Amino acid sequence: MIDFMLSIFSSMLSMDMRDHHDIPFALPLLMACFVGGLIGFTIIRFIGNEQKQQYAQDATAKITDAE
Repeated sequence: MIDFMLSIFSSMLSMDMRDHHDIPFALPLLMACFVGGLIGFTIIRFIGNEQKQQYAQDATAKITDAE
């Protein structure tokens, strides 16, 4: 499994992850990918929830205005 993951990361980053000389240069790139993905996912989830709340408030305002 580790060899499979290393081959995927090696092809994505164009670095030989099995070579101990490339690993110190590749690990910050991998960490940046994972951290950026987590931050991006969190932001997208927050924006999605905020828009749902705004739509719900607009819908209730239209209902109360129509009455």
